[in-house]
Amino acid sequence: MLFAGCKTDAQNSSVFNFAYTKVLVDDIKHIVSTVALHLDGSDVATIQVQNFSGVEAIFFEIYSPDSINDCIELIKRVRLFNQSACIFILVTHSKSFSSINCYIAGADHCLKLPTDASEKLSLLTRTLQESHWKSSTQLYLDRTRLLLCGTTKKLEISYTEMTIIDALIHAPEHVMSQDSIAKALDPNIVFYDPRALEKTISRLRTKIKKTYGLELILSVRAFGYRLRRATVKVQI
Repeated sequence: MLFAGCKTDAQNSSVFNFAYTKVLVDDIKHIVSTVALHLDGSDVATIQVQNFSGVEAIFFEIYSPDSINDCIELIKRVRLFNQSACIFILVTHSKSFSSINCYIAGADHCLKLPTDASEKLSLLTRTLQESHWKSSTQLYLDRTRLLLCGTTKKLEISYTEMTIIDALIHAPEHVMSQDSIAKALDPNIVFYDPRALEKTISRLRTKIKKTYGLELILSVRAFGYRLRRATVKVQI
């Protein structure tokens, strides 16, 4: 089975923990300020009746290469009911791992955890603190005036930069390949320079980081980019 744990009434839970390793279960309990219920992923009936609509955060452990497909299917189920929950994928096996399909399914953070206990806890704590669950910032994209607005600041952006952010906002799970972003910038494009696109997005990320102190656009290795969930809305 993909997950192990104890059965529990999860209807009123705000945090679910689908970890398999007891040490990881304890680590999650340590860093999460609210109660994280350890749901038994082997109990299919329990999962099928749970709509996840009120969940704020979910932790999944991928403890073997074979467990990733079950994990992806469960992520997709969560996203049918909940687009704002923060989903953490925690990889504990030693084999190679590609996070692409997890991000496409709707994950927010994919971590290959180190074996050292202190390093692992430090990485988990830092990722949690930087996540949209614990560090919420609301920005608004003004497409007409080419502005990315916060509560007290306004950042001027170019038309190209606005188009990139807008495309990521409306992309499924806010994830896009480089090719798809290039098509959003020019629907008739046949060839483009990936390095030029990377530089454009890098400059945009730096501007946003300097103004608002957060990583809004994140790289998906060997694929493209994703937008920090629950952070940007289109100004109407």
